[in-house]
Amino acid sequence: MDDNMMVCECYDIRVKDIKKAIADGNDTFEKMERCMRLGILCGACIKSAKAVIAELKKD
Repeated sequence: MDDNMMVCECYDIRVKDIKKAIADGNDTFEKMERCMRLGILCGACIKSAKAVIAELKKD
């Protein structure tokens, strides 16, 4: 998965940002929602963001 792939356009959140959040202990969508505002503005990225998180946690 490309680290620079855009996940949330509203807050410019990319795969590399989600990887860092997971490494910092924010390993669920809900935790990322609170710490980095993932998916809270327009909500268009929620489904894909959850898929990215699930895929990254497999590794």
